Amino acid sequence: MSERMPLFSVIIPARNMERFLGATLDSLAAQTFDNFEVICVNDGSQDRTGAILQYRAAVDPRFRSIDGPKTGVSAARNAGLAQARGRYLLFLDADDLVTPDALSRYLHILETQDVVGVIGGVLKISEDGQSLPSSDNRDLVPQTDQLAALLRKNYIVNGGALALRASHARAVGGYDTDLRNGEDWEFWCRLALRGRFGVLLGAPVLMYRQVTSGANMTTRGSALGFKVASLSKIARNADFRERFGFRLPLLLRARRIDYFWSGVRNHYRHGSRATALMLAAVGVVLYPDTVLRPHLFGRFLRGLGGARRRSKRPDDPVAP
Repeated sequence: MSERMPLFSVIIPARNMERFLGATLDSLAAQTFDNFEVICVNDGSQDRTGAILQYRAAVDPRFRSIDGPKTGVSAARNAGLAQARGRYLLFLDADDLVTPDALSRYLHILETQDVVGVIGGVLKISEDGQSLPSSDNRDLVPQTDQLAALLRKNYIVNGGALALRASHARAVGGYDTDLRNGEDWEFWCRLALRGRFGVLLGAPVLMYRQVTSGANMTTRGSALGFKVASLSKIARNADFRERFGFRLPLLLRARRIDYFWSGVRNHYRHGSRATALMLAAVGVVLYPDTVLRPHLFGRFLRGLGGARRRSKRPDDPVAP
């Protein structure tokens, strides 16, 4: 290959992901657009993740592995960002897949529209790759006032569904390494302060694997937990306070409701139906204003479908 600068940098944090990593890398190797690099941040793996990465780099120079700081996924992503050479970025999880035309379709919007990033469609898949019922996240993206809508509801869902201009990712300082949950959403909100997102129409480009042991399941905490660090970060951020004034607490109230009902759904999906029903009863009392968002509550109810299937995991705890 010629020594050309990559136009796209795909950053993948990975810790003990030998089960899924090969398929994720295969989906990138199959891209119809080939001027990209993949930076996989091996963040303290103790399985065959490192060996998989070494083999891939040996057979395809577009792929390379770096050692991560071993202090969480946000720091790992920032480590990849520091070494990224592309004009555009995609933060992809190590167990997710992209369609062969994903980068080319993202690129078309990034090169023809003045946008901070481009939101693609998400299709949920099971651990073994089977399609699962999925609502279209793009239905929730408004043409105007996108930041307010994002503060109320995480319509991006997953990092692989947002291709970014690298300059904006760096300008906002990357991911907040203090956050262990909701770090994606908080990062995307800071990006949305800088301008609008484009929307990639047509078929989904990201296959979001629902893994029961995923990080979101193990770190989400109780649905009744009232201290949500990512919401607190936004509430204290002077830029958001200046932009929205008295509206900010109202927007974050809606976000808190969203977070709660996602926790209820997670309990239901993973077999704790009695707990889910108890929490739902409490939620009606704590959040009576849920009834003011019937279309979102309808999406929540549809998301309960197939809850007994072993292969499902919760979504991002802020994205029911």
